[in-house]
Amino acid sequence: MPQGERYRRIRLPFAFLLVSAVVLADDRSEAVDRLLQPFGSQTAPGCAIGAIQNGQFVYRSAFGLADLDAVAPITTATPFHVASISKQFTAAALFFLVDAGKVRLEDSARRFIPELPSVAQDVTVADLLHHTSGLRDIFPLLEAAGRPPQILDIPGNLKVLAAQSGLNFAPGTDYEYVNSDYLLLGLIVERVSGMTLADFAEKHIFGPLGMAHSAFPGGAKVITGAALGYSTRGAQFHHSIPPLVAGDGGLQSSVEDLARWDENFYSATVGGKRLIDFLEEPGRLRSGVPLRYAAGLAIGKLRGLPAIGHDGILPGSRSDLVRFPAQHLTVICLCNRGDADASSLSRQIAAVYLQGKLKHRLYPADFDYATSGLPDLAGVWESKQGWILRAWSSVDGLSIALPQGWYELAPLNRSELFAEGLGWRVTLTRLSPDRIRLERNGGIPVIYDRLPASTPRAGELESLAGEYHSADADATWRFAAEGGRLVAWINGNWRIPLDAAGPDRFAGGPWSLHFQYDAEGHVKGVELHRARLWNLWFERVER
Repeated sequence: MPQGERYRRIRLPFAFLLVSAVVLADDRSEAVDRLLQPFGSQTAPGCAIGAIQNGQFVYRSAFGLADLDAVAPITTATPFHVASISKQFTAAALFFLVDAGKVRLEDSARRFIPELPSVAQDVTVADLLHHTSGLRDIFPLLEAAGRPPQILDIPGNLKVLAAQSGLNFAPGTDYEYVNSDYLLLGLIVERVSGMTLADFAEKHIFGPLGMAHSAFPGGAKVITGAALGYSTRGAQFHHSIPPLVAGDGGLQSSVEDLARWDENFYSATVGGKRLIDFLEEPGRLRSGVPLRYAAGLAIGKLRGLPAIGHDGILPGSRSDLVRFPAQHLTVICLCNRGDADASSLSRQIAAVYLQGKLKHRLYPADFDYATSGLPDLAGVWESKQGWILRAWSSVDGLSIALPQGWYELAPLNRSELFAEGLGWRVTLTRLSPDRIRLERNGGIPVIYDRLPASTPRAGELESLAGEYHSADADATWRFAAEGGRLVAWINGNWRIPLDAAGPDRFAGGPWSLHFQYDAEGHVKGVELHRARLWNLWFERVER
């Protein structure tokens, strides 16, 4: 254990265990200590960690400060903003209304939220639950407008969604994780029950389970002593105010409370087996294609072992809860620093307690990569979502950049490349010389088609310059040619340098852009695409 640092680990006594088992438990605790050592500062934000097996903590640790100004230490009872871990609790609240016959999953979402636009008339409650609604995500909509999410309350978010003239896709035909779905589910709970989501969840979930340090915002229960979130700027930490959210990510909870919630998946004390089945039943597209998303829970595997859970990301906060049902093991990681990778950390901790049970990691294939045909995949590709993927071949692998991140891929065999970490995997499959399939973490694969190798000719960048306006986002983007490349300005504030992916396609940060022309060859507008937001139209208003 590091000396001179506030590093509080609590181990529960297990008098019935043999001495050898106690030694093994101690060895594992020390291994987890080493994993957490980089975050063990007593003057910085930190984390609270819990590993629970067979209903008891086998590891508990808390380190760092909940409030830098007050010098308040974190404990395992400290409430954190758990972000999207909230979604399973929103789904659980909905269950009680479904179970009582007050809401049906096949009901139209507009039955309860008539403010939604007519393009959402086919969205059902089940679509919201499983992220098959096609609705756009509220946060990239605000980002497209250069507006911080903190400026809107729940009615303000609903107003933005009500103004949409399009969807990402027809409801039930595809999957895209969006926060808007669970924002609306929280509203449905409130409107049907006549209570705030906070009070409803307290009555049906938190109170019965003894979760004293857990609450959604807006209810009678007040949470005190919560960890403040901190983002990093260089070596400095700066307090980050989380967006005003509710059902999609507004919950505050602690490691101690989440352990009580976790045990309910085995005891079914609250909600009975019907609640557990409801939460863990994966969704399906209307075509019958199964999904890896259930009700606020992602269904997956960690090196062959079935795993269920969810992570959470907010400015200055990172969280993860992952459960291994067959081993009755759960790891909870809550951090109030934006540079912590809670998902990776929780899986590294889980691997310590799952020694001997996990499959070995994949390794690159042993063949001559240079003559395999895989290097020919270098180039620019585009998906039906409008996402741009750029690929560069190296000596023995492929580097790819796409809106969701950058990956270094190694050959798995003569048609596939992969990148793998603890708890995640990206696989790229060559379908033909001009078509590839990308699969991330076992989700629905995305097909990309090759774009012709071309760049804007002299004068073409200047023809794209001007102002473009989106009524859906209430935003204006201005494009200008600067130093041989196109640059975008969002509402006159944010500057995004763009890389050409063709004469009419560009990529910058998480954004992909596709300029559109009229019959006379004049630029009429541009479509913006990114994860959780497809086909956002900007009309050209000024050259």
